[in-house]
Amino acid sequence: MKVNNFSAGPSKIPNTVVKQVSKDILDYQNLGYSVLEISHRSKVFEEILDNVKAHLYELLKIPDNFEIFFLQGGATFQNTFIPANKPSLIDNLLFLISGTWGKKTYQDFERYHNQNFPSISLNDETYEELKTKIYKNDEKYLYITSNETIEGLQIRNFNNFEDKELIIDMSSDICSYVFDWKNISYVYAGAQKNLGIPGVTICISKKDFLEKNNLTSYIDAHNHIDKDSAFNTPPTFSIYVMLKVLEWITDSGGLEKIQSDNFIKAELLYKFLDDNSDKFNMSVPKEFRSYSNIVFDFKDSKITTNFLQSSIDKGFLGLNGHRSIGGVRVSNYNSISNDMMNDLITHLKGFI
Repeated sequence: MKVNNFSAGPSKIPNTVVKQVSKDILDYQNLGYSVLEISHRSKVFEEILDNVKAHLYELLKIPDNFEIFFLQGGATFQNTFIPANKPSLIDNLLFLISGTWGKKTYQDFERYHNQNFPSISLNDETYEELKTKIYKNDEKYLYITSNETIEGLQIRNFNNFEDKELIIDMSSDICSYVFDWKNISYVYAGAQKNLGIPGVTICISKKDFLEKNNLTSYIDAHNHIDKDSAFNTPPTFSIYVMLKVLEWITDSGGLEKIQSDNFIKAELLYKFLDDNSDKFNMSVPKEFRSYSNIVFDFKDSKITTNFLQSSIDKGFLGLNGHRSIGGVRVSNYNSISNDMMNDLITHLKGFI
């Protein structure tokens, strides 16, 4: 049976990457040992790490005044790591809360500092109304989650918040579209959506953003930067897989081509849902609809249940909405092909 994996993460890995990784697990570059066995102190791994950073700089067009480093684990650790390494945020940070993950970060920052932070919640505002709200606040820094995977809400035009320095959780949409670094101070992302497998978080920081502070050794960002992400044993295999995915993005035409493909796939599904709006519920305003996670529900909850069970039976995996809200979620990450999206739409047509 053909399988179409639309999981929200860990997500589908490009087929060519899976084949290459499978080969390298048995014998990496004909060296006689597995990629799983590579020492993080070896020249072999140093080359992998250098290539990962080079691809990120090139694909994302990261300026020279930014530095890249990698941490073990997922992006939630940043809710402690950032306030610890940037204590001056305590009186200078505004939160834009657009969904579940942004709210969790906001709550963690408040717990860490034991104080309240100003925030704006995205409800029914237009983009221009949201922009006006943000400009009425004096804080230098603005925290956003660029894509909320649970609700299916995305803020892609964050570069237009010109008078704010941005701290962005891009875990679910990094390397899926082009953006500018002109008003960004810090970006972080777990790899398991568009850049590989769980286990590693990418941190991209303006060089003057993180502060010197008297911290325990692991949480001190400068130890990871100064030791080139090898202060302790980094997640070598996750970083290697990231390199293979980045090479695939480059070979696929780069970020501009990936962006175009993602937008086309998403619009195919959104058009179908809009054309059949009498059958479906979609709560996100059109200008904030996510191209990465498309969230909807059938108006008849019984049909939702039948659709999700039928999807599993027919090889369409990972379509259940998040357990907190239910419904249907289609994760349209880089590795999802046009054929996969068209097959899904054909499957949906059988339920309207």
